[in-house]
Amino acid sequence: MAKPKRMSEMFAASSATDASTTMAMTTPPYSSEGPTLPIIDALDDARKLSEATKASKKRKAHEGCVDTTAKKPSHTTPPRTIHPSLYEPWTRLPPDLHKLLETKTRLRGAQNVIPVVFSKNQNVKSGITRLKTYLGADRGSASSIEIPDASKHEDLVIAVSAQGEGTAKLVSIVDMVQRLVAPSGKDKDDKTVETWWMYTQLSSVEAKRTVKTGNGHTEGIEERTGPNRGTEEEEAFEPTNLGEQNTQGTVPDKDAVQMRRVPVLTVWMTRKKIPEFRKAFGEQTFPVQKIPQEHD
Repeated sequence: MAKPKRMSEMFAASSATDASTTMAMTTPPYSSEGPTLPIIDALDDARKLSEATKASKKRKAHEGCVDTTAKKPSHTTPPRTIHPSLYEPWTRLPPDLHKLLETKTRLRGAQNVIPVVFSKNQNVKSGITRLKTYLGADRGSASSIEIPDASKHEDLVIAVSAQGEGTAKLVSIVDMVQRLVAPSGKDKDDKTVETWWMYTQLSSVEAKRTVKTGNGHTEGIEERTGPNRGTEEEEAFEPTNLGEQNTQGTVPDKDAVQMRRVPVLTVWMTRKKIPEFRKAFGEQTFPVQKIPQEHD
């Protein structure tokens, strides 16, 4: 039979149990503020993620630089220009015809000729306004467009020229101008209606270009001007003269010269009839409804 416990032992055992319970209840709960193992692992993961992000950014930046370099063109195409002879259209006439008209004083250079040159990028509205102003059918734009002294002559000649791809733009502008300056039905017999003559001349300029043909690739184009040469490259015309080639049919590693014929279209609008132009280029007429000046 078990020996009965004394009261003092029972109290001592009860005190020990209470102390154990008190310690268990007063032990602070787990806190993430201490240097525990889970926190150390989280810092390592964050550090690895940061390093991976930086490496990815560096790689993307390097790839971006490579792409930018690859997109740069291998060469720059020189700007195309208009042959200077278009600004002196009387020099483009056949020599005999030019001499004859000068002798008869029908053409006196800049004294009675207004040259107008259109390019393939010509603004259509601007071109129409300019021609209407020179024809006397648009007085409102006279303040913004310089009127040459040649417009005061009774034998005024307006020479509208274009080369290459600009010829299509010229034809469109001239056609629209003829329709816009034409008088309406009630004004056909008015004294302000003036008849103009039109002659169309087709010629060409010879464009000389130098092509660098190292390793069979075109590196650049250089246009050179001359008395009968233009400066605009036209894809629609075949070369008439090629640079030297070796016996195997390949282009040597040096500059090659190519010659191209570039078309030039000149529309002569004259206030008075020119029979010599009619024989050379044919003849058309069109009416112009003139707008009287304010002081008239």
